[in-house]
Amino acid sequence: MPTNNPYSDYMYEDEIEYEVNNRDSGRVEVWETVPSWEQDSGANDEGYGYESCYECGRITEHDDCGNCLEHDYYN
Repeated sequence: MPTNNPYSDYMYEDEIEYEVNNRDSGRVEVWETVPSWEQDSGANDEGYGYESCYECGRITEHDDCGNCLEHDYYN
């Protein structure tokens, strides 16, 4: 697995992309990308994950319904 800093508790873009491309689910939950002491212990991190976007062809953050947050779906 690629890594920018082996001593870091954060997942970097290259690590997220690797995980998305190699997991059966094709998804990395947002809460997995930050250390536990920086998570807000609420619902703000739940339901959001990184997936491959079929519209822009990049790994982007998606909500629990599968909508890409890089696109303007809610306006």
